[in-house]
Amino acid sequence: MRGFSILAVILALASASLVVVGCSKDTTPTSTPPPSADEQAIQTLLASSEYALPMDFYNDEQYQTEGLTGIGSESYVNQDGVVTLPWVRFFRLMRLAPRVEYIVRIPGSEGDSTADVRIVHHLLGAFIVDNTDDHINNSFLRRFTSVAATNVMARLTPEGWRIVEVSPTNIYSLNDGGTTIHIGWMTTEGSSHTFPMSSILSPDTLLALYELPTFAPGDTVRVRARASSTRPDGYWLFLHVHSGHGASVFHLRVPFVRDASDPALYYAAWVVPAGIETPRVFHVAVDGIGWNTLFGDGTAIYNSRMWSVPCLIGYPQIAKE
Repeated sequence: MRGFSILAVILALASASLVVVGCSKDTTPTSTPPPSADEQAIQTLLASSEYALPMDFYNDEQYQTEGLTGIGSESYVNQDGVVTLPWVRFFRLMRLAPRVEYIVRIPGSEGDSTADVRIVHHLLGAFIVDNTDDHINNSFLRRFTSVAATNVMARLTPEGWRIVEVSPTNIYSLNDGGTTIHIGWMTTEGSSHTFPMSSILSPDTLLALYELPTFAPGDTVRVRARASSTRPDGYWLFLHVHSGHGASVFHLRVPFVRDASDPALYYAAWVVPAGIETPRVFHVAVDGIGWNTLFGDGTAIYNSRMWSVPCLIGYPQIAKE
């Protein structure tokens, strides 16, 4: 696929930098007490854990080619009875790492030696989109402010704190009053059926590690999702896949197709590389973007909702505790 022009990217980077620099004066209140030794240990664990959504998930700067999407000239219903997306390409840029909050409660809801943690990422950046198939000569830059929230349950063991449950990450835009996109549910299933289908009904649901979606190398990962929007112009879903650990780094986005008989039902698939380094954790997200965000003019605002789920490849079946 064709790359973005150098001038457009430079302008986008400069604009995105202004967004973050202009909003980077947030400081922690001086009255906030310092974290305890346990809280510090938990924060250190989560900052390095593959189960927590990696910082570079939010930034497409190094993945511009994978962030492009070209699907014909217009929406149409094909012979399989699905609706596909018009031609569009886009990427998101973050110029600084997100500001991160760790909200820790000890003891947690499971009693002594447990902790309930909420990780909140405050995101500032720019969404650059080309919806005219014209060599990015008429690209649009939409600034965004978003929040990403993940819940974790940790347990203290003789070896230290460890993660025992984790929720999907719920990512939503705050622009112009907040996102209008709602995700009802998502399911994931591997074509080898080595592991059972996984259903996610809420981003707040804590999943034990043995409940995380699990796949084998070479699997076709099939994802279904149901979504809706309170805006009449609607939205579209993308399958966002990311892993930034080990020798095999991947970061890509694939558009869903929509069921022609049920406009709220979407399908997508991705093939796990057969020779991938295992075991590893990666993240699969249902990435909902407003139709006007994708195809509107320079006055359109950024409107997005994402559920991102940590998944496993090549792990032996994790036993219940």
